[in-house]
Amino acid sequence: MTMQELNHLDCKTWLIASDKTHEAVLVDPLLEKSGEYLARLQRDGLKLLAVIDTHTHADHLSGAHFLHEKTGAAVAMHAATRAAPVTRRLADGETISFGEIALQVFHTPGHTTDSLSLYGNGALLTGDFLFLGTQGAGRLDLPGGDPAAHFSSLEKIAGLKDEVEVLPGHDYQGHERSTLRDERRANPVLTPRKLDEYRKWWDAKKMGPADWMKAVVKANLEGRMDATGVAIPQGVSACCAAGPEPAHSDAPPQLAAADLQRMLNEKRKLFLLDCREPKEYNDELGHIAGSALIPLGEVGNRLGEIPADAAVVSICRSGKRAARIAQLLRSFGRGEVWILTGGMIAWNQAGLPVERR
Repeated sequence: MTMQELNHLDCKTWLIASDKTHEAVLVDPLLEKSGEYLARLQRDGLKLLAVIDTHTHADHLSGAHFLHEKTGAAVAMHAATRAAPVTRRLADGETISFGEIALQVFHTPGHTTDSLSLYGNGALLTGDFLFLGTQGAGRLDLPGGDPAAHFSSLEKIAGLKDEVEVLPGHDYQGHERSTLRDERRANPVLTPRKLDEYRKWWDAKKMGPADWMKAVVKANLEGRMDATGVAIPQGVSACCAAGPEPAHSDAPPQLAAADLQRMLNEKRKLFLLDCREPKEYNDELGHIAGSALIPLGEVGNRLGEIPADAAVVSICRSGKRAARIAQLLRSFGRGEVWILTGGMIAWNQAGLPVERR
């Protein structure tokens, strides 16, 4: 059998194919990549049986409806979905079987009410129900998000063996897959705790959905097959919970450009630390109003300029230098430090205001 990720991007699409019958399913396809998926299916002589969306996506347009129109494959989602293109509604505990492959459906709400995971052939495809390592899981502050439901969903995988592979719907740190053994060691979502503690942990991460995400959800509910009128910023870890990680986490959390703009509009107490070089501060990307320019090589000697009572947002061109600054500040005991995902490139792509002076 084949179980392969096709995009090599933050958003993951999984191809599952039978060597015996040459039948296949696609899990969480991107509309923008659908032509490539069709070419791959044709190249490998595969018949597409179904397209499965693990939930109603808020950060990209689904290719499910397009692929259904092109191939006649079923569009499958959990029965709780409100998505119009669905032709097969899946129930908790149902099994999708073809060739040597059997995928059991787990209804795993929490990120959304219609979230599902697929378990079979030694793997767990988690969608946004579970991410890898310190990324935890998909945000629970979007419409339909519910920490209590997510807490209950985790019980459904508690009995699975450590050797089971975890294949997520997103990863923002360059990974593709993991094992439940490693996730049980490193993923804060799987840290044993009571429901009240779990709620409080998630409540501390609430960011609120960006307006552009509402348009994406609406388009996916309608089964849109083009991106007209839907603006999706690039380089944004939109579905990853942004907020302080537990104290044992070594990876500072990410903050999407649109969410940072919303927090600034709400007059949150933030210190915007732009760690680029002076010539970059006023280049074509500009800078965010109110940001303080402290170049990467000077931060260690200028810690006194960073207020201790404000959350720090580390900013650079693309996010790499900002990550180094965030780690440095954390090493000096500064716990509330975020990284602007995608840096000023993502900020500009989102059409957000900049200054040049």
